[in-house]
Amino acid sequence: MSQSLVRTVIGLMGCLLAAYGFAAESPSPTPAKNAVRTTNVRLMSPQREATFRKFLPKVDDADVQAILDDPSLILYTDQEMPECYQIWDGQLPGLHSVSYNISADNGEPYGNGNIEFPWGHPAGTHRAANVTSFRFVRLPKDANGKVMPITWYRKHLSGDSAQGYAWVYPVGTVFGEVLTMKAPWGTSYTFEMRLRVRENGDWNVDVYRPFPTAEDLSHRIKELRPEWSKNAQLAKLVKHLDSPVKMQKRVLADNHPGRVIYQTMGVDTLPPAGDDALVVKLLTQTTFQSALGSTWRKSTNGLHTCAPTTTARFHVVPANYDAGFIEADRVSCRRCHETTNRHVRDFQAGRDWYGRVRGSDGIFSFHPFDPSSISHNGYGGTPQMRSELVRGGLLERFNPNRHSSRVYNRVSHLRE
Repeated sequence: MSQSLVRTVIGLMGCLLAAYGFAAESPSPTPAKNAVRTTNVRLMSPQREATFRKFLPKVDDADVQAILDDPSLILYTDQEMPECYQIWDGQLPGLHSVSYNISADNGEPYGNGNIEFPWGHPAGTHRAANVTSFRFVRLPKDANGKVMPITWYRKHLSGDSAQGYAWVYPVGTVFGEVLTMKAPWGTSYTFEMRLRVRENGDWNVDVYRPFPTAEDLSHRIKELRPEWSKNAQLAKLVKHLDSPVKMQKRVLADNHPGRVIYQTMGVDTLPPAGDDALVVKLLTQTTFQSALGSTWRKSTNGLHTCAPTTTARFHVVPANYDAGFIEADRVSCRRCHETTNRHVRDFQAGRDWYGRVRGSDGIFSFHPFDPSSISHNGYGGTPQMRSELVRGGLLERFNPNRHSSRVYNRVSHLRE
């Protein structure tokens, strides 16, 4: 369950207040006269944000639900936060869009590592064609209600000829990623939500799903369709969920010499439900639960898997979903997230690709740069900080005299 993550958030807030010289007491119901008003920064229009907020799931933890209901959440997609990476070691220094191939080698498909596995898609979705996602971030506040900003700094990253950029999120920052899949008739449905919470020197994680185990799905089907046995396909699905299964062993791995992912798991492929209306209810009328550390099911031959997959056109998970290979815990998630801001040559030297894996401080999807700074033609853009984040007090250049190391510190396993 997610209680450990929630306790982390609550405990971290006490540490933050102490770090800034505030006593960790219960706040007065009336704001102090000298309370600081923080600009309500948004990256998308109110109408667009309202649309995406409808996809935030209902969860079985009141504290996590309060995070999702918080009006200060900043929602964004790749449209509001265009993916980019840095180059500081060649003839094209600056910020580059991940979608433009700057390689002069006709055999090089990408020119950077940010489009291919394991960096190109949310974990487990690289083979699923009908999946989209959006993200959100909530920054912590001090006792006066002032947001603690993201801090950025310049540094010579390993092997670079010029200073690059890195940034750090304050302890207590919450990032979320909501995964949705499109049904055959065009409507999208949420099937998973992932959370990351910045701790002192690390990130805590959680994953929310409507059905963390096969038993959960079977039970809910029987609740929503008491006459499930009269539908031949649905009966086959329930039998599959309730019966012992012998799974085949499969491997999920990237092809780089400096390998990021190599994982062996069993694979549980769900038969079609044969009832699209039921699948909609399963996804929209089920409270999501924490799948932290959970096993979807175990095999009779000793294998296990962390999530199901399917080949059906519409199910509770997307077709060709590979999240079953990925344990829902911080160590497993760390394998990819620790590669932020590392140079692609660390993973495959000698290839005609350039620059660094996008992101910093263990988060891929967010960066402090203004979209106008990102080059889409191969000539590196000069970095400019995003003005609305600066004006809103959400982004500052790091100053050790102002930014406590108890709040702004390195993730111990990062090598950027």
